[in-house]
Amino acid sequence: MTPDIVGMRITRSIQSVEKDMDELLAKASELMAEIARGRVAIVDTAHSTQRPMARVAAMQRSLIEARSELVRAHSDLSKLAETMDIPVRCPDKAVLVDEDLDGQRLVEAA
Repeated sequence: MTPDIVGMRITRSIQSVEKDMDELLAKASELMAEIARGRVAIVDTAHSTQRPMARVAAMQRSLIEARSELVRAHSDLSKLAETMDIPVRCPDKAVLVDEDLDGQRLVEAA
């Protein structure tokens, strides 16, 4: 693999993980809201759902910390790519063309 291909693959992967982590954070927030709404709906005492809510909040803190580490890793990788003169943007659809074969398409990657 060429450095350009490696860079594009890493870029695509890290963006995918960032998107997935954001989605997980959103779902964790929805869970917290549902627990709170459930407590209100069944007019239950606060103490019965306080422990699960605290656990979900702790999980959210862990997710935020993990997301922050991912941001740091992304920044480190971007700086490394810049020093190595490797492109950091990956097209949604990439095509490898052999110019020796009059532009014949060799590989298409999505």
